[in-house]
Formats: sequence, C-alpha cells, structure tokens
Amino acid sequence: MNDQVTVVIPTFNNAKGATDLVKLLALNFPSFHIIIVDDGSDASHWDQLKAFSQVPRLKKIRLANNFGQHAALYAGMSQVKTTYMITMDDDHQKLVAQIPALLAASSERGHAVVYGLFTARRTWLRSVLTAVYRSFSSVVGVGHGKGSGFRLMRSDLVQALSKNAGGVQFLDERIRWFTDEIGYVSLQVDVESFKSRYSLSKLLSIGIGKSFYATDFPLRFMAVFGALMALVNLAIGTFFLYKKLIDKIEVPGFTSLIVSVLFSTGLLLFGLGILATYLRQILLRVNHAPTYHIQEILE
Repeated sequence: MNDQVTVVIPTFNNAKGATDLVKLLALNFPSFHIIIVDDGSDASHWDQLKAFSQVPRLKKIRLANNFGQHAALYAGMSQVKTTYMITMDDDHQKLVAQIPALLAASSERGHAVVYGLFTARRTWLRSVLTAVYRSFSSVVGVGHGKGSGFRLMRSDLVQALSKNAGGVQFLDERIRWFTDEIGYVSLQVDVESFKSRYSLSKLLSIGIGKSFYATDFPLRFMAVFGALMALVNLAIGTFFLYKKLIDKIEVPGFTSLIVSVLFSTGLLLFGLGILATYLRQILLRVNHAPTYHIQEILE
C-alpha cells in the first residue's frame, strides 16, 4: 500500500518544519509521494524549499498568495494521483510514526476518511479559540468539529473534493457533504504546535465564519429569537395598556421607551449583520472567487 500514498503538507513561513517532516517521511516511508504546498510564504522560506532536493518523489507547489491552509490542501489534492492521500501540518513530525495506524484503520474499516486524534499543546489563547470553534461546529451537527489536520482519504473522495472546491475553504465540512464513512483513531501522542500563523482576529474570523458557511443555524436562531422577542414585547405592551385603560394608572414611559428602542435597534442591527455575512458568502460564489492559484510547481 505504501507506494500508493501521497502526503500533502501545507506550510506557511515554516520551511524548516516542512523540510524536517519530509526527511522523516522519506526515512520511514521511502515509497511515499510527498507534496509540499507553500501558502504564499515569504520569499526566503520558498527559496529554502526550492533548494531542498534531498528526497525523491517530492513535489513543491507555491501559491501566488496566502489563501489559507484549507485552500493549500485543495491545491495539493489537485496533484494527487495515488490511491490514498494523507494530510499533515508542518509541525507534525511526531505523527510520522502514527501513519501505519491510519493505514490499518482505513484498510480494516473501509472508511473514506480516517482522522488521527492526538493531544496538541497550544497557548491558552489558542486553546480557548479552539474550544469556541468546536462549540460553533457542534451546533452544525453531531461529530462536527471533531477531527484534526492528520487525515487519510481515499482517492475517490480526494478527486470529488478537488473537482468541487468552488471557492469553499472548510475542508472538513465539505468532507461531511460527500460521505458519512468517517473514522477516528485515538493516538497517544502529544504534539507541540508551531507558533500560530494566525492573528487573534483571523482565528475568530475562521471560527465564526465556519458557522455561517456550514449551516443556516444563525438565520433560524434569529427567526426564533425574533419571534420570542415579539411575544415578550406584546406581553409587556399589553400589560402597560391594561394599566392605563383598566386600572387608570399613568405609567411613566420615557425610560421604558428608550430601553425598548435601543434594544430593538441593537437586535435589528445584529440580524442585519447575520444577513450581510450570508450575502457576502453568496457574493463570493457568484463572483467565482478562486480557492487558490498555483504560481509555480517544482519536481
């Protein structure tokens, strides 16, 4: 099976990590095909990757811009011609020894995709953001948000995903659109992640953006929440109307009016923000925003 495996490694400004991982792969699995996808790194990192030629069956791809990790994976997929594809981050050196576990799980269970689950040591901020991301994902459905960047996929799934990228960034969500044959392997490995290439705003954007991309839950939530607020406002209005008409009690209305107006305005703006986010996603699809653009390929 080993000669039918391609490992795709997306990397950004971590040429040393990527080349160290390639060396380990070539040492342990000399028959593997390897693809490094440089996601618009600084020129110095790409120069290091270009100069690295110690490993056979290695292909190096440079994207014209920083499209993001998932886009880099799609670019790598477009070049895969083997029966299986494994994806690994450029800081996954400790996971090289765990590759046989993924291959065995795929062979025994026949899953279209198998995730290797491991412990990743992150900063407290990244840990919090990861928890937020998984919370958003759990809203989409059972199993969403469960997985990792260490995956094995069959060629039929790889080809289907590659042909239907269509400007979509979230690989794991698209996998669930194409198949339910998803397996998991628990690995007793502790991986120390490379310094995050994403800023705080970028990580938050990815986490929140996934919930808008993968589900209509925010729209349904606003519809239900809006209906509940309408009922609450109707009850409050009925109460004050009763006080005025039946009990003949004058109710001071300035404070309650201001609070009501401000709250209602904030709610409307929040709802418009959700709609605007969905409209932006539609606009990107209509304008055929590219998932990636390959600038150079070296073999």
